[in-house]
Amino acid sequence: MSIKSFSKLIAVAGVLAAPVVLSAHMKLEKATPAPDSTVSAPLKTIQMWFSEAPDPTVSKIEVVGPEGPVKATGLHAMEKSLMVTIDGPTPAGTYKVNWQSAGDDGHVQKGEFKFTVAARQP
Repeated sequence: MSIKSFSKLIAVAGVLAAPVVLSAHMKLEKATPAPDSTVSAPLKTIQMWFSEAPDPTVSKIEVVGPEGPVKATGLHAMEKSLMVTIDGPTPAGTYKVNWQSAGDDGHVQKGEFKFTVAARQP
């Protein structure tokens, strides 16, 4: 075996022996209400589904409406989702949901989305 062939063999063995680290951070897959959607019924809950089970110990959901912060209580995790209950009215306007959680790799992820509550017709 030539030195050149031996060097190639050592290089390939080194690559194969090196640990492979795949970092797939948790991602928001869908939400109810959906991002950029318009809803006409009063909101009772907000639920978000992720690509991995969220860690409830670092999870947060904050909701801000046209009149300021919205009281969102009872944060809980279910399989690959987080949900909060909306306490109080949700008047017409644009709402922003800020979320934070971590998946299997432990890295905290943050995101936001908006939705609109339409004015109710008399």
